[in-house]
Amino acid sequence: MEVVKEDYFEPCCRWKKGKDSDSIDIDLDGFEIKDVKVRLTPAKKHRYEISISAESPKLLRKKIEIPDDHYNLEQIRAFFLNGTLNLQLPKKGDKLEISMPKLEIKEALQEFTQDMENKIVSAVGYLASKGNIAAVGVMLMASGLFAYKYYTECYGF
Repeated sequence: MEVVKEDYFEPCCRWKKGKDSDSIDIDLDGFEIKDVKVRLTPAKKHRYEISISAESPKLLRKKIEIPDDHYNLEQIRAFFLNGTLNLQLPKKGDKLEISMPKLEIKEALQEFTQDMENKIVSAVGYLASKGNIAAVGVMLMASGLFAYKYYTECYGF
């Protein structure tokens, strides 16, 4: 079968950036899953290439280069549903994680809570001395919500 230039198909691609992963949606309307092949191969230094090929009534050859230092190559996944090929590109975790033993977290939280309690008591005393009773009520309600929020976050409720 001789392929003419008009037989080639250039799909619409949408790249979506996310916090933990990026995704690429490729419209392959008219193709079936059995027609589509996706491969990940080394391209250049520190770059990989996602090759998408399909053959049906039309031909498709699409190449997308990605950096290997930005994505977890072992976790890249391709899904084909309703004529759309979706490529999931999980990002590498480059965030610095600082871990503290639970006891240190509890002590730090207690210090922070004590400091906030002192500030709230001081603010309530000041507002009460000025005769602003409505503001005192708002401050007390806010301090209760603050305490509830941190209690539920720390103890998993």
